[in-house]
Amino acid sequence: MSVNVTGEIEVLKAAIKEHGSLNIDGKSSVSYGILFDKTANTLEALNGTLRAAKRQKKISFDGELLMMPRDKDVQVVLLEE
Repeated sequence: MSVNVTGEIEVLKAAIKEHGSLNIDGKSSVSYGILFDKTANTLEALNGTLRAAKRQKKISFDGELLMMPRDKDVQVVLLEE
């Protein structure tokens, strides 16, 4: 795995913790709309990073590909701190 992808996943995880809140299961969760807005200047390819993190089971979300504004309310959940 590329160091760049690993670094971007760490940025993604930090953003979920910083801008999200704890869900009923005690895991950090944030809506895709907020994540999209807050990472616009830090993550070059948010969807690519989301898909890589989901494949590694570091995060979860419903669906395969999130799109704005359609999926702005979909929750992105951090599975691995």
